[in-house]
Amino acid sequence: MSSDPSFRVLGFDGDEWWKGPEEFFGVRATQVDESPELEVRIDDIEGFEEGEFGWATMFSTIITPDSSTPLRHTALFRLEAGVWRAIQWHNSTPVSNEAVFGVDLTKTLDDLVSSVLSGENQLLPSSFSEGTMTLVFTDIVDSTSLAESHGDAVWAGMMAEHEALVGSATATNGGNVVKFLGDGSMLAFESARAAVRAAVDIQRAVRGGPFSVRIGIHTGEVQRTGTDLMGLTVNKAARVASATGGGEIMVSSTTRDLIGSIDGLAIGESQTVALKGISGAHQIMPIVWD
Repeated sequence: MSSDPSFRVLGFDGDEWWKGPEEFFGVRATQVDESPELEVRIDDIEGFEEGEFGWATMFSTIITPDSSTPLRHTALFRLEAGVWRAIQWHNSTPVSNEAVFGVDLTKTLDDLVSSVLSGENQLLPSSFSEGTMTLVFTDIVDSTSLAESHGDAVWAGMMAEHEALVGSATATNGGNVVKFLGDGSMLAFESARAAVRAAVDIQRAVRGGPFSVRIGIHTGEVQRTGTDLMGLTVNKAARVASATGGGEIMVSSTTRDLIGSIDGLAIGESQTVALKGISGAHQIMPIVWD
C-alpha cells in the first residue's frame, strides 16, 4: 500500500471510506481483531500496466465457519521508488441488477441473443415490413471489467452517452434501434450499405474513447410474428459480432455481396470461422474503415 496521503480505500460497508494510510491501517488492524476466523479464497485476478500506473481486478470469496461471501476488488497502482504500490483500493459485494433497479438487466451478448430470439425484444416500428433486413449487433469489449473499474454511477453515464451516439448514427443512416440491452445493441436497416455506414460512424465516434466496440452485420430474412422478430438471421448477426475483435466491423458473406463498393471503405480478406450454435463454417470479412 502507498504511504501517500492521497491513498484511499472503499470498503463494502456503507461507512468504509478510509482517507490516507494512517486512517486505513488504524481501523483495519482493529477489524482484523474483531473478525471471526476466516479464509480468503482468490477466484480470479488480472492486472495491467501502462507507464507508471497499473490497475487490477480480483474476484474472491470470504469463507467463515457460518457463511461464504463473494467479493470484487479493483485497485489502482503507482510506481513508487520502483515498487508497485496501491494508491486506491475498492471492495464490493455483488448485488443483482434486479435488487437495485427492479429489473434483471442483460449482462452479456449471449443474453442479448437469447432475449431477441425469445421474443422479449422491443419492436421495430410498424413501417418496417417483414422480409429481408440487415441486422447490426454492437458490443462493448470487456464491459464487465470496465464497469467495475469506473464504478456504477460513472459507467451509467458513459452508457447513456454511448446509447445516444449509437441511436444518432443509426437514425442518420436510415435505420432503427431494435433494442439496447446492457452494453450491446441490435439495429435494423433496410439497406445493407446504410448498415455498414452506420457501423463505421459508430466506430469513428468511439475511437480513442474509454472502451472499444465490436460490430457484426448480417443480412437475411427475418420472420415477424405479431410484435416479435425471429429467425436465423438474428442469431447469425449476433454470432458474427461475437467473432469480431474490438474496434472491428465484420460482415457476413451475404452482406458482403450486397454492399458492393463504398467510397472510402474497403473489404478485408475473408476469414473462415465457426459461429456458436450455427452448423458449418462461415465466411466473414472485415470492413476497413480507417
